[in-house]
Amino acid sequence: MIWRLHKVLFRELLLLTLVCSLGLTFLFSALGLYQIVNRLGVTPHISTLLAFAPSLATSLLPLTLPISALFAGAIVFGRMRAERELLLISASGVSPWRPFLGLIPLGMVVAALSLLGVSELGPDAYTQRHNLQRKALADFLDHPPQGPYELRFPGPDGLSSIDINYAAVDEGVYDKLTVLVYDSEGLQASLQADSAHIEYQRHSGLLTLSRCFNARVVQYDGPSGRPVGAPMIAERVDELRVPFSFGGEDEPAGSKALDTARLIKRVGEELRTSGKRGASAEMVRRAGLTLAGLLLPLLGALLAAMVNHPNRLLAIGAGVIPVAVGYYPLMTAAATMAEKATLSPVAAALFAPAASVLAIGIAAWRITLGRF
Repeated sequence: MIWRLHKVLFRELLLLTLVCSLGLTFLFSALGLYQIVNRLGVTPHISTLLAFAPSLATSLLPLTLPISALFAGAIVFGRMRAERELLLISASGVSPWRPFLGLIPLGMVVAALSLLGVSELGPDAYTQRHNLQRKALADFLDHPPQGPYELRFPGPDGLSSIDINYAAVDEGVYDKLTVLVYDSEGLQASLQADSAHIEYQRHSGLLTLSRCFNARVVQYDGPSGRPVGAPMIAERVDELRVPFSFGGEDEPAGSKALDTARLIKRVGEELRTSGKRGASAEMVRRAGLTLAGLLLPLLGALLAAMVNHPNRLLAIGAGVIPVAVGYYPLMTAAATMAEKATLSPVAAALFAPAASVLAIGIAAWRITLGRF
């Protein structure tokens, strides 16, 4: 009997998880694309966004799948509690905690997919976002909005950027053009021209300005912001190249771009040095997202089953809200402590999962005693 019950529960839980995952993935993907466009300050071509959307959606699996399974567990067991199905199962001689074991196979599937997401799909999507920045700048320069317009286009590190200001544009010729180039040390160079033509070579990462009339180029010392040498002034400049490659064809070197094997290697390197430990924080985040798929559905179902009320929304809220509000902030706090070297990476990675296991144990104990 109990195995048949587990089979029925698994089928129902899996279907609800898939439905919730599709909805959450669509919602989070739309929000993610909006944030990317908002951060870039320009709207990439629709083909650029559509090319990036699949990798963004798959990279969200470690977030959407555990939350979807959490919703599924709370919905199913909240309904079983409201309709007295759990009471009937207990009255038939089955231990009160046995039905909840049907969540373990679902949790293992979700945890495996989450591990795949954080190890492979997430780094790939982060790399594609790096490439999206180059494509977005090329899209902007291929189809610039009519001026006057001011654009600040950030680099991947958040410190480097290129600013483009112009009064008007006509067939690729920019009037009253000003270009400012920044790196991590500050302003590096500025160019002003009455008119100029701009091309951006996405693959080489070069911004080429041609047919610049009444051009003025000034180089700066980044830390002090003072001009270096005399400005270069020319009535006409046929070609001026400004490197702003976002790494060119190289992949970004941040911890988020590393697969798990290389990330573990970097964590070991960080432990031998002092300072901030970005790789350790990323490892804690990945471990927390992976284990969330196994722990959150079970905890949410236990909490939902403890609500003795015919309104199922109360059971769903009791199962979802405390778990989501408790687990993810704990995971974020643990990642921060790992980054600041307050906790070791292993201890920080187990911080939120250990709290969830403790909560699961307490809830299962109360249900076993019949204290719903």
